[in-house]
Amino acid sequence: MLAVTKSNKISFMSIVTDEQFKQCQRLLFISPVALGDFLYLKTFLIALKKHYPHIELDIWLDDNRCNTESWRLSRSKILQQWIETEGCFTRSYGCTDSVEASKAQIEQAKKYQYDVIICHSVSKSQQYSKIARQISPKAFIVSSLPKQKAWGLFNPITYRHSDRTFCLKADELPSAHHITDRYENIFRHITGLSLTKAELMPNLIIPAKVEPVTDEWLSSHFSDRNKQGPLIFLNHLSTNPKKDWQLTQLFELIDKIAQDGISYRFVINVTQEDFQQVSTLTEDFVQQSQHQVAVFTVKEHFFELPSLIARADFVITVDTAILHFAFAAKRPLLAMMRQKKPYWAPPASKQSHVLYASKGRGHISDISVDTVFKQYQQMTKIAN
Repeated sequence: MLAVTKSNKISFMSIVTDEQFKQCQRLLFISPVALGDFLYLKTFLIALKKHYPHIELDIWLDDNRCNTESWRLSRSKILQQWIETEGCFTRSYGCTDSVEASKAQIEQAKKYQYDVIICHSVSKSQQYSKIARQISPKAFIVSSLPKQKAWGLFNPITYRHSDRTFCLKADELPSAHHITDRYENIFRHITGLSLTKAELMPNLIIPAKVEPVTDEWLSSHFSDRNKQGPLIFLNHLSTNPKKDWQLTQLFELIDKIAQDGISYRFVINVTQEDFQQVSTLTEDFVQQSQHQVAVFTVKEHFFELPSLIARADFVITVDTAILHFAFAAKRPLLAMMRQKKPYWAPPASKQSHVLYASKGRGHISDISVDTVFKQYQQMTKIAN
């Protein structure tokens, strides 16, 4: 394959060749991504679409759990809103709530006769390889594997529904690498696209129609014009109890931050499932403390969340998509993470810092309020 010199260039012979992409009419990317995953993955998918604009690029989000858990169905809908807003994708397939709905969605996808399917999954690679072949008997299917088992000797059997497999080449990554480096390695070998370091960094473009919604929310929850101090965005919950901070810890932190008498505006972010409980407890806290604290959850559109984060003067969060949105929005960020998978941490800078749970059980709640507060003080002192 010939190299070209323009940005997003094709650099070498990839698993899916340039000729295959040129002949491809429809491409399906199968991956049960979370919000943070998509923030980084979309960079490469959009670059691929720009290089081959004739291709209809679709995304399969279904995690194949086939249950009615509200958080996964809600997250799926949010992702589909986001995908639609990006403007580079033709269609998306969300999470299904039953085996029957899953089968119906596969039948729906069959109608589009995909030419190329790329599967990317951590724990269900074999399942998605099979689903991909059900969707399109004729497609050229590539499965990206999390790790190579038994030196790949059984791949021809385990991944018999795929034409090719690829496993991340860890020896090509720097020792202190970021998630973008891992995705770049995968996409470069599969698609041939080569992006610069600057192009790897995520971005979030807030639709203009969302800005007035954010203005209205802020003015209605912090209505005192004489108390329009710094906006502190806080997030203490994740989808895993081991990655949660406690609400009592969050209240204690708010007390410590507010002790200097500045009229801070604190926003506590929660999902719709946790909104009522956290709101009730926060109302009690506000009555006792007289601090300005409001509880936020997305109401109508996904971009309400990153729009509010972009307005924040400081973001403190556990390991969720919030930290990635804050990083993309270039907001001062203090994140709390477990020591697993450090490549998900934002690159170190003057305006971002990660506190790792290194004591006790290694849970986020083992990070003390004093530790978080001292780091916050240090960062805001440097900023000032």
